[in-house]
Amino acid sequence: MNNLETRIYTYPPIPLADITPLEKLVLTHVLECSETEAGLVLFTDVGPINPINMKRQALLDAFGASAPQADSALNAFIGSRILALLPTSPDGNDVAAEIDLNEFPWPFIVHDIVARSPSLPEVTVIQWMNHPSQRLETYGASVSLITGKGIHHATSEELLKRFRLQDRALVPPVSLPALPDGFPVVAPRSFTVGEMETALCIWEAMLYFRGLHEDRRPVPHGVIRMSELWDATGWLAMRSHVLAIVSLAEQAYTDLSDALEEGGFTFDFDFIPAVVGALDWSEYGPYRDGEPEEFLETVMASVAGRRRDVAAEALASENLIARKS
Repeated sequence: MNNLETRIYTYPPIPLADITPLEKLVLTHVLECSETEAGLVLFTDVGPINPINMKRQALLDAFGASAPQADSALNAFIGSRILALLPTSPDGNDVAAEIDLNEFPWPFIVHDIVARSPSLPEVTVIQWMNHPSQRLETYGASVSLITGKGIHHATSEELLKRFRLQDRALVPPVSLPALPDGFPVVAPRSFTVGEMETALCIWEAMLYFRGLHEDRRPVPHGVIRMSELWDATGWLAMRSHVLAIVSLAEQAYTDLSDALEEGGFTFDFDFIPAVVGALDWSEYGPYRDGEPEEFLETVMASVAGRRRDVAAEALASENLIARKS
């Protein structure tokens, strides 16, 4: 279609040391390129050019300089056409050579470079096009991932079809009854690194308490309810409940941070197990029973009690060793 606007951008720049003179010559004729300290940046605001025209002598010089450097597919492609590219001007003047790249598109050149580069694992390509008319059938985009193993490509329409299939497979959201006060609510969002570390500590504490309950060891009443829900809903559902506890735990830690620091209590070993042990559980998941102040008091009492229990176990172990010796 006339007046179709095409833009292509790639990342990262290609190190100049990884590019043969022939590859550089062809790429800079197909695309608009710029040299930076990081390497050759491939882009175009007008679309790739094909066929390309260049002086035959420059092409032959680049081919001669590149042949011993790399056994590349581009070398073989140009080499098979070398006779047709020899200067033919009767007066000895250099003439232009036209090269049709329909059989060897420019991404093949980039693939060859990435495959032999010691430092370039991949090149990403984003391309989009449109027409001034802005009609639906005149715009689109595509993405490519070029690695040493191959060229992976998808158009915007292919991606949209994939998304539609994924959307059809999703279970529609179910309207849940209003939850009582104290139930943590998880809105869809991204979690920070710190929040994910908190989630991992919570999951570790849940596994610890579940193990105690299965060994018929004394556990808080909430842990018994947690284990019953675990058996009824499975591991996947319980992992999703972890995220609901994160904000509650981090808010409690903010409120108790001074007391925890003063007592020398740790976040993962002392505080998080106390939070998990202080929660109650229903069919909807974990929740904080009672007022926030009561919950904080329960957590601090559990932290202190856990520290006393650990100290008592350590003392008992030392006394046992002393008696045996």
